[in-house]
Amino acid sequence: MRGHGTGTAVIPAERWRDEERGGVHALPVAAGIHLGTDRAGRPVSVPALGGTGTRIGVLGESLFGRLFALRLLAAGARVTASTRVPDQWSGVRLAAGDRLEFAEGEGIGDWPDRTPAPPTVESGPQALISDRRRPPPAASAAGPWRTVLHVTRAVPRHSRFWGGADAVLTLDAQFAPMAARVLGQDAGRLAAALAPGEIALFRPAAGTAEVLRPDVSPGETALLTPGTPQARRGG
Repeated sequence: MRGHGTGTAVIPAERWRDEERGGVHALPVAAGIHLGTDRAGRPVSVPALGGTGTRIGVLGESLFGRLFALRLLAAGARVTASTRVPDQWSGVRLAAGDRLEFAEGEGIGDWPDRTPAPPTVESGPQALISDRRRPPPAASAAGPWRTVLHVTRAVPRHSRFWGGADAVLTLDAQFAPMAARVLGQDAGRLAAALAPGEIALFRPAAGTAEVLRPDVSPGETALLTPGTPQARRGG
């Protein structure tokens, strides 16, 4: 149809023909959580909340687990915390509402207690953050739309969770010996050369590593350290 003026009358009618679709297919893309910027200023993210399960190991302090939980919550995940220090999660709890739960005792129980789903579908993706000495079961991340992160200063030997991790983060040069034990001497040397404030991200399956500085917003800082003056000011 042709015509003058405005509205749909000026749009020619067309019929969709199957033979014109060609070979176009929708494919899943890599999803991730932003961590910071590398030495060249490029953004760096770690896989999470995708159509396949993700295991992340972190050598460092439990604070990082709470930071990562905040970003998972912001991306639409329901988070379960298995933690030795539940009182330190008060700021995260304030931001999360009913999307944050705590596992009782040392184990993770029947996690996840809801079927993980894509963002905005039912309860959405599921994430487990643990700072317990014992890593979560390796099978806990076996399934779509679930992310499991274990943060610790010392990895148990022969850990199946860490042995199959999709990503390993080393938060400080002091953890270089542990990085060498888990990932090999090259990883240990890279971690040992980290400058203050830098962290190393290893992707074992790809055999790659990146050095970055984390980006932490003032709002995240306030939630992670609720007793500071900044947090009391609401900034």
